[in-house]
Amino acid sequence: MITNAIKRRALKNIFDLLTNLSDENLIHIIEFGEKLFADELTKSYTQEIKRAFQEKHPSIELTRNTFKRLSRNCRDKLIENFFINAGILGMQKQRELSKKYGFSLPWFFVISPTARCNLNCVGCYAGEYTKNEGLSFEEVDRILSEAKNDLGIYFITISGGEPLVWPHLFKILEKHNDMYFLMYTNGTLIDKEMAKKLSEVGNVAPGISIEGFEKETDERRGKGIYEKIMSAMDNLREAGVFFGFSVTVTRYNTEMVMSDEFIDLMISKGCSFGWYFQYVPIGRDPDVSLMSTPEQRNALRIRVNEIRETKPIFIGDFWNDGPHVGGCIAGARPGGYFHINSNGDVEPCVFLQFAVDNIKGKRLIDVINSPFFKAFQNRQPYCDNGNLLTPCALIDNPHVLRELVREYNAKPSYNGSYDVISKEEICRFLDNYSEEYKRITDPIWEKELSLKYKSWKEKEEKSSIIAKRGDL
Repeated sequence: MITNAIKRRALKNIFDLLTNLSDENLIHIIEFGEKLFADELTKSYTQEIKRAFQEKHPSIELTRNTFKRLSRNCRDKLIENFFINAGILGMQKQRELSKKYGFSLPWFFVISPTARCNLNCVGCYAGEYTKNEGLSFEEVDRILSEAKNDLGIYFITISGGEPLVWPHLFKILEKHNDMYFLMYTNGTLIDKEMAKKLSEVGNVAPGISIEGFEKETDERRGKGIYEKIMSAMDNLREAGVFFGFSVTVTRYNTEMVMSDEFIDLMISKGCSFGWYFQYVPIGRDPDVSLMSTPEQRNALRIRVNEIRETKPIFIGDFWNDGPHVGGCIAGARPGGYFHINSNGDVEPCVFLQFAVDNIKGKRLIDVINSPFFKAFQNRQPYCDNGNLLTPCALIDNPHVLRELVREYNAKPSYNGSYDVISKEEICRFLDNYSEEYKRITDPIWEKELSLKYKSWKEKEEKSSIIAKRGDL
């Protein structure tokens, strides 16, 4: 029997060879590594990797460039913790645990250990969280231990507030050095010394918030912030840290943040990834006029796919990538996620700021199996025609959020949370927005994408059939 230790060493050797060997030889090595795993999921991943090599996809240039740039420690942690622990062995453990529990598990979650921040950005989704002391080291330590042991989760996203002001951050990163963390940060605290500390722990990837170029960034985040972000990226690149950017897409910056000029700048600064998040009317002083138009959102969807095929950078689009992930990933659905805020409230999503459970005094496995979360899963896909281009219960199907919050008496995470389900002008805007976006995307879904992409429920059903045949 091939042990996990043997699999781990073989996989690490394959990644170590990636920067030096020819594409043809690497394909042969990947085919050899594929034989170590009997499950269909891992085989599908290796098939995609081989196809990328064969087609000279820019993702291969991205991977080679990234591994060459990273410090040895950051490279090792990315390979061992993210690709192996979270991406392969952790998912195998999750399948075993799912059989034990009788239900499938989320792949990751977001935790906001503090709501404190050194900035005061317009429209921040966490802008109305109470500026309390946040979660203790002991609470976060327990949550992460349960994540690994009870859920097989080895990938965590840290948000906030500003994670770098939480006093226990590096102690947590060091203790859980078998996990990998994505950390959303404003970047203003990443001087050369901080970049060195991040390189030394190696298992955290900063995603730095930026709004475009200097004018757009400083207007939303404060004068001089863009310059600090540029310096932070330089410091991270010099320290060999894996990092990327994060953009809040609004009506006023959509075209700019998807331009060649902006993407090429991010690549030149050393970003290996970038995330787009639509502005939604939550947080401090929610303003529906900041939301990008349905036409702009669809243009971004098309443009993101172009960037993926032509630029050596990984791009994720939280709303528009619904087809790629089977729809809405909220509510701890299989392969999805959930959010723990700085009060310990467990929310279906960072942007769905309602909760029925709190992590304090409850086991993680019990919290994610709540009727409230199951209701979100059972309602998916939320729209009648299964359009995965409209996956969200907040901006694409707002009636779903209203119904579930009231049915399960979910409590708001802050006083303004109820605005998205009760404030007349916001509700009316979201209803009109969702209908307009469906008018644009329904024909695209029905004519071009419905046969190609399946909801996570359809994928789960297929996996179950394969498992019964003994292939998993």
